[in-house]
Amino acid sequence: MKSNTPLDIRKLQDFSRLLGSAAMHSEISYDVQQMHKETLRSSVLNSTLPNSLLGGQPVGKVIQRGHYTPLSVNAYDGDRARVNKADWEALEDVISREFPPGSEGRRLVLYGGVGMGKTTAVEKVIWDWTAGTRLQHYTLLMRVPVWELATLEAKAESLQSMLGRIYTHISTEILSDALRRPQSLLLVLDGLEQLQHLLCTPSSSSICDVQEEATGSVLLHSLLHGSLLAEASMLITSREPVQSLRCFEVVGFSQTQRRTFFQQFFSEGGQAERLFRQCEQVLGVYEQCFRPAFCWTLCNVFKTQLESKNTPPETLTHLLCIITHMLLQNQKMHAEQTRALLTSLGKLPDQSGLGSFLHHPVLSAFLCISGDVASPDTTFSFLSPVMQEFLLAASFYLDQSVLEISDKRSDLYYTFLAGLSDSVQCKPIEDYVGKFDESRMSVFSQWLVGHASRVLQDGDVTKHYCVFRLLQHARNSSLVKESISKSLLKAWCYRSMQEPDCAALSYVVSCVGEMEDMNLYRADLTSEQAEKLIPALRLSKSIGLSQSCLSLAAVTHLSTALADGRTVTLDLSHSRLEKESVKTLFHALSRSALESLNLCGCSLAPADCEALAQMLSGGSRLRVLSLRGTDVEDQGFIHLSSALENCRLLEIDLSLCSLTAASIPALSSALNSGFSELRKLNLNQNTVTDDGMELISQVLTKGRLNSLNVSDCELTGSCCSSLAAALQSENCRLSELNLSINELGQSGALQICEALMSPKCTLEILEMSRCELTEEVFRALRSVLTSGVSKLIRLSLGVNSVGDAGAKHIWEALRHKHCKLQYLDLDMVSLTDACVEDLCESVAASSTLSTLILKNNVMTDSSVPRLVKLMLDRPQMAELNLQYNDFSEDVFELMDTCQNIVY
Repeated sequence: MKSNTPLDIRKLQDFSRLLGSAAMHSEISYDVQQMHKETLRSSVLNSTLPNSLLGGQPVGKVIQRGHYTPLSVNAYDGDRARVNKADWEALEDVISREFPPGSEGRRLVLYGGVGMGKTTAVEKVIWDWTAGTRLQHYTLLMRVPVWELATLEAKAESLQSMLGRIYTHISTEILSDALRRPQSLLLVLDGLEQLQHLLCTPSSSSICDVQEEATGSVLLHSLLHGSLLAEASMLITSREPVQSLRCFEVVGFSQTQRRTFFQQFFSEGGQAERLFRQCEQVLGVYEQCFRPAFCWTLCNVFKTQLESKNTPPETLTHLLCIITHMLLQNQKMHAEQTRALLTSLGKLPDQSGLGSFLHHPVLSAFLCISGDVASPDTTFSFLSPVMQEFLLAASFYLDQSVLEISDKRSDLYYTFLAGLSDSVQCKPIEDYVGKFDESRMSVFSQWLVGHASRVLQDGDVTKHYCVFRLLQHARNSSLVKESISKSLLKAWCYRSMQEPDCAALSYVVSCVGEMEDMNLYRADLTSEQAEKLIPALRLSKSIGLSQSCLSLAAVTHLSTALADGRTVTLDLSHSRLEKESVKTLFHALSRSALESLNLCGCSLAPADCEALAQMLSGGSRLRVLSLRGTDVEDQGFIHLSSALENCRLLEIDLSLCSLTAASIPALSSALNSGFSELRKLNLNQNTVTDDGMELISQVLTKGRLNSLNVSDCELTGSCCSSLAAALQSENCRLSELNLSINELGQSGALQICEALMSPKCTLEILEMSRCELTEEVFRALRSVLTSGVSKLIRLSLGVNSVGDAGAKHIWEALRHKHCKLQYLDLDMVSLTDACVEDLCESVAASSTLSTLILKNNVMTDSSVPRLVKLMLDRPQMAELNLQYNDFSEDVFELMDTCQNIVY
């Protein structure tokens, strides 16, 4: 017989646990278990929770009528700020996973705020166990009532004794046997927050015997930390996570679960879906309707408004005003009483103002009252945390003694302050308390203007969103204009927005009238967010979406905004676009005001280039287009070239597009047609080769281009003859030419120099870095610069190792009165300290030079004093760049004396 592997041993252990569980079942008769289940079922059905607008339905009714809607939970990892919807799980799945058959000693905490549905969820777990549908591997499921533990402060009692008092239908013998075999027990502690005073009480002792008497604090600590009934499993609910235990936050309803809740509340399916969508659109409601209790209240309000044919709520504030109206309408209180009541409620936990209302039934509509109202130990808590914040804000408008607005309240408080400043939203509550004081409205408006001004000048954009929401809730366009200037909106990047933030930003921009720059750098826009942003996008002159992730649906909404908006500049560089997105975008751009489009680093297929060509030749106003790094390849570029003779493009960047000389004939044909408006062409880092350059040179003779970049295009000196001829031709209008990183060599470069000597040559900017230039070429350039014919004002000659001898020719040219150079780049040409005196004399003599780049040379500390003196004596020099020379830290302080030296 083979020995067991470790896996086999684990299986045997699991089987042993199951056998143990079966043995436990045999100790408790079927009749006893059924009696216990029936008792628990009755306790669920006979829940004492009232049926109220704010407090919700009794748990028994929810479950009995089949209206229970599953909740979502999120595993607690110690960081409550990191709540990602992608990590949400169904509570039922978590319960099944955390309490599998054969497990023992599991302790699971479900935590969350008031109204999150914790108690209802736990009662549903109990109900399912009694119905035989879930967790049947537990022989007994028993509540450990928290109020029983709370009473054991001054006296002591054993756990077995306490459970015996509660479950009188289970005999002492059977209960004792059950507690001796705790692996098949599931204990439920609902409402651990009620024992906060016990949790906070240090307990140096613990017990392990269920028959040992102890105080509530010791019993609680022993149960939670496993010294008592270590093998029993426990399901716990609390307002806060419990350290050292497995915790899941109850995050309420997902959107799908909310929809299910509405479908169960409203019997007619079409009406349920219509009202669900309507509720989701109510300003401020979306952020609150994850709470099951809030959803219950919301559905009741909409049902009442629908039945009475009244206008449904338009904002969260309006909703709370209607709810307050509904709670007060049958109370027969005059305005002064109602005002006093709401003011007193707004001041809780200060109970001094509630004296005249302590025995009034209206209190139970707003509050949960624990104990005798006449007792000083009575506690009052709001049935709804949302209502609590609302009444606190309302008390500001009702109570003249509140002189100023605190900066340390919750976001909800400020939201309600804003909403209540609008006469339309607060009308339902004013019907009972009278008109709000105009002076209070003025105080709030002044506060909001000052608050917005402070926040929007700070870089914390999450606070910007809060300001935008406040302005949106106030629904006062004049207040928006007073609070926000156009300059405050253009300086920040708004990328990490939720849907409500997008809607609020759109509202603000709509009130202001336009936005200079909508910066959404690295945004991950969903369809819903993009749709909310449409009004703001329409009014933005420039939209920045660089390095963003956009779905097809998001691009569709963006296209809608562009088609009839004011945007003239759109940056989508390095963004991830789904298939068909580019076609959708190009279709919209043919009728937009867009003039500049950056698609650098986006992936374009040949079919996309065909759509781009159709857009360009179909009435587009586009003047500047960047396709850098899009790998359009020859096939795509040939499609695109067909549109160049028929569009308004002035500039196109095709660098790093995997082009070869095979696509240049199509380009040449388009530019030679006589209809092209193209003036700036960038072909950097493509395989143009000499053959392609020959065709481009022909284009130059027709005077089509002003700027040409063919750096790193695998050119050699062989192409320089035709290029030089083009530069000297009658019609050439080229003013900027970049030939860097090509093997032109001495012979090719000398031909370019010869062309520069022609009066017909119009070049003003020439770049020939890393072109294998020699001292002879530098000598020829001296002649060019001193000829009086050359128009060159910028010259880049870096990475040509000519040393001091070659550079000497350029220094001589700088001293000449005909030299017009304003910018000179001699990066990495092997300059030493020996050239510094010559260099300084030449720069001092030049009447035009303002920028000199001398990076990556081999000058040392000894050169620094002379260079610093040069810059101090010549304030018209804007920059001397000395980075990456052989300087030590000893001269850094000296160079710091001149702010125009970069080192």
